[in-house]
Amino acid sequence: MASYRALEHGKARTACENKPALAAFPPEVRGFADTFSALQKARQRADYALDGTYEKADVRAVLDRVEDAIAAFEQVDARHRRAFAAHVLFKRRPW
Repeated sequence: MASYRALEHGKARTACENKPALAAFPPEVRGFADTFSALQKARQRADYALDGTYEKADVRAVLDRVEDAIAAFEQVDARHRRAFAAHVLFKRRPW
């Protein structure tokens, strides 16, 4: 299986909502996590809400938010980006 398919979005969103675990990360990583979580919820609403309509301006605002979150995330030291990737990919186990 390709690594880009390894991310389970539901589990990643749960990891992104784990505020105590995210507290050690820089603000840019926490902002990325918040954006990921919010947009996963929005995507689910869009997929399953039969009465929803979306204006082009609203979609553009979402895309702008994503681009900003990615740009900020990319500015963070690589060790924090790697640690965040491990955080969302791997299940935490008690010691």
